[in-house]
Amino acid sequence: MKNRMLLIAAWLLASSTQATELVYTPINPSFGGSPLNGSYLLNKANAQNNHTAGDNEKDFVTRFKESLERNIMNTITRGVASGEISDGTYDTGDFRIEVASIGGGVMLTITNLLTGEVTVIEMPTYGG
Repeated sequence: MKNRMLLIAAWLLASSTQATELVYTPINPSFGGSPLNGSYLLNKANAQNNHTAGDNEKDFVTRFKESLERNIMNTITRGVASGEISDGTYDTGDFRIEVASIGGGVMLTITNLLTGEVTVIEMPTYGG
C-alpha cells in the first residue's frame, strides 16, 4: 500500500509540472527579426562572399559599335512590327539580317558572322 501511495504521489507530482510554450523568434529582419541584426548579418554575408565583379569596361569604339548594332536592330524590329520594312540585307558588323516579304508576313534570316550561326524568323506583319 505504501508503494502504491508513493507511486500515486509521484504521478501527481509529475503531472502537475508545467511546460513552457516554445516560441520561434526569427533572426533575419527580412522575416520579422530585429532590425538591429541587419548590419551584423550583412557583414557576415559579405565576409563569406568570394565573388568579385569582373572588369567590363569597354572602350569607346566597342560601345559605339554595339550601340549602332542595337539601333539597326531596333529599326528593323519597328519596321517589321508596323509592316513598313523593305526587303533587303542589313549588315551590322557582327550580324547580317536578310529581310524578305512572304505572303502576309516577313521572313528574317539572321546570320552571326562571328560563329556562322543562322536563325530564321517568320512572322506576320502588322499595320501598314
